[in-house]
Amino acid sequence: MNKPGGYIDVDRLQAETTLETAASKCGIPLDVKGSGPEVRLDCLFGCPGDHSGRKEIAINTENPQKVFQCHAYQCGFRGNLLTLMHGFLTQTKPNGGKLKGDEFQRVKKVLAGSGESAANQPDPKPKSAAGELPTRPRAANLPLIDSPDERVRELHNIDEKLIRDVATMNPAAAAYIRRHPCLSSESMAKWRCGYLPNDGGGDKRGWSLRGSILYPVLSEHGHVLTWVGRDTQYEQKERDYQQLSPAERSSKDPPAKHRFPKGFHRGLELFGQQASRLKEPGYREFIQQHGLILVEGFNDVINLDTLGIPALAIMSNRMTEAQGEKAIRFAKQLGIHRVNLMFDCDDPGTEGAKDALWFFAERQLDVQLVWSSLMNGGEFIRQQPESLSESEAKTLFVN
Repeated sequence: MNKPGGYIDVDRLQAETTLETAASKCGIPLDVKGSGPEVRLDCLFGCPGDHSGRKEIAINTENPQKVFQCHAYQCGFRGNLLTLMHGFLTQTKPNGGKLKGDEFQRVKKVLAGSGESAANQPDPKPKSAAGELPTRPRAANLPLIDSPDERVRELHNIDEKLIRDVATMNPAAAAYIRRHPCLSSESMAKWRCGYLPNDGGGDKRGWSLRGSILYPVLSEHGHVLTWVGRDTQYEQKERDYQQLSPAERSSKDPPAKHRFPKGFHRGLELFGQQASRLKEPGYREFIQQHGLILVEGFNDVINLDTLGIPALAIMSNRMTEAQGEKAIRFAKQLGIHRVNLMFDCDDPGTEGAKDALWFFAERQLDVQLVWSSLMNGGEFIRQQPESLSESEAKTLFVN
């Protein structure tokens, strides 16, 4: 395995080391989901994912290097067993996104058993006096207005700076709005979303989000928890990324469609969860008749709202346990035990819907699909709720 002169055969060591052994060498317990050629675990690298039991990282255990990729909405980070062990040890990505230099040497020695032992590693999680791992308190999202940081508090009403007239937007933003008819000036005003101009709107509040379409995530009480930026040029960036060679793609992070601020726990919230919506005409009646509707994205909720269909979005194609629990709580509070899934009719949406179906079915909730690629004679294949027409809605939601 090791040649004279201190040489360490890293490739061979990775092939011979199981995930359990790697975690043990780093001094942490391993919490994975699944078995066989692919297992999943929570992202270790400080990405914008939810980290609430979603198990964002998929690991190919049959690959000698145990290659992995994070499937969180805005991460996509990937690497091999060495990179994973760096995450075990530091809870961060390597500097520059690649393991090299001192960081590489440290992990290599830990893998070989010649570096820091598990006993000498800083304990990643505090232990109780009895030696048991305590329950980690669940994270929470604080309303911006309640932040101890004055600069953050000033962002709670940043929608005052947003532009909703396509004639005054830059070409990319105007083109995006025109491709999404549900984003009328009226609907954007209602949902407090819109375009933040490149000049920042006259001051530097939300400066890092300028040039984006902004959506607010509100708490159940209607307070702004965060602003999420949608890159209006994402589609072009994604096409450019896909045209790269595999080697070139491996050295770059994939483009992100949405920008969730660091520290915001997306997986604890549902877009459209503000209780004030219960006062809207027909809201309660629709839910009583059809059940709670779950969709993927911001525009899905907004378009369905224009059609008189109240929906909640998970802001991804993968629902977290916390989001599922919240949906169940809402359903029970409204006196129903039914959830309808209306994820995108494409492969990622189908996979996400399968997970959500299993989650609700295990909890003995009445869960149904509004549509799928095969239902309705395949009429809605590759369609998204954000493009649903009034006539199509009448087909799906029969009174």
